[in-house]
Amino acid sequence: MNSRILQTGRAGLDSIQNKMDTIAHNIANAQTNGYKTMEVQFEDLVYDRLGNKGTPITRKAAGKPVQIGTGSRVKTIQHRFDNGIPQETSRPFDLAIQGEGFFGVEGENGETLLTRDGAFSVDGSGQLVDGSGRHVRMDLFTPLTQWPAKDVIIDEKGYMTCSDPVTGQFAEIGKIHLYHATDPAMLIDHGDNTFFTERPEDIYEAGNRPGTDDSIIRQGFLEGSTVDMTKELTDMLMTQRAYQINTKSIHAADELWGMTNQLRR
Repeated sequence: MNSRILQTGRAGLDSIQNKMDTIAHNIANAQTNGYKTMEVQFEDLVYDRLGNKGTPITRKAAGKPVQIGTGSRVKTIQHRFDNGIPQETSRPFDLAIQGEGFFGVEGENGETLLTRDGAFSVDGSGQLVDGSGRHVRMDLFTPLTQWPAKDVIIDEKGYMTCSDPVTGQFAEIGKIHLYHATDPAMLIDHGDNTFFTERPEDIYEAGNRPGTDDSIIRQGFLEGSTVDMTKELTDMLMTQRAYQINTKSIHAADELWGMTNQLRR
């Protein structure tokens, strides 16, 4: 029995540590553009069944084995893809998505990574890039270095236009694409506020399926983090308390084990 208590307590400590790590990660990203809060889901481990001994307390309990839990473990750690509050920056290449969907950026191996962080800029070759220098997935007809940044207009559907400084005529210079995932819950954290899927076909461009062209892009805004600091700090206190309780259960089991060994002598 004592060994079972130790195993249950250890399983609890492992789960709680994962919860604490997730809370710490959320708090660290409370000011990260487009960051989505991570949540931990737990599940019970298998139950041990003990044969009933003696007379059951009620008739309903007669013949039913007693079950003893053996702890819990982390089932999933997932991001919640709620919309953050848009914050105005007035910078021409700061973009926020209102609604569902993601911006696409090019990964190291040419794969499409998804992100809600629209803090973009123009590199030396006139390409739109994210904070890590990855190219934004878009159609670019003219290098952006040929146009004054302050004159570039990006509309709600991602079309980029700019007035010619000579003729004054507006020209379409590119289009930024939005992407959707077949099941956002299956997105894998790639790090650096980006996501990917193991199957590239699970990512598709907005508008390619019914009901996926409702989101809009807001120029001069950045989406804020969805982290609720009050909730995270409260969860941290509760999780610390749970850690203390599990530690005490292990300590109690160790003392009982010691007493049992003394009696055997």
